[in-house]
Amino acid sequence: MIFPKPTSYYEQGFKRSPALERATAPFRVRNALTGAGIVVFCVSVYAYSIMAVRQDDFSDIQLPSHMVGQKKEDGASKSA
Repeated sequence: MIFPKPTSYYEQGFKRSPALERATAPFRVRNALTGAGIVVFCVSVYAYSIMAVRQDDFSDIQLPSHMVGQKKEDGASKSA
């Protein structure tokens, strides 16, 4: 054969080989901290967005004339 057989870091059945474990060992803590940082950032952006919308006051926005006399129950009965 001209080309050598390709090797893989995965054993039969997609098990991680000892070589793969050795190669990724130095990066485990850094990868875990990076992942935790990304999760914390995403959760904090989501929480900030929800809190910002929750405290918004829409009393200064005028409703269209056809909605002024409507009640919340009218919308629920139309959809049923």
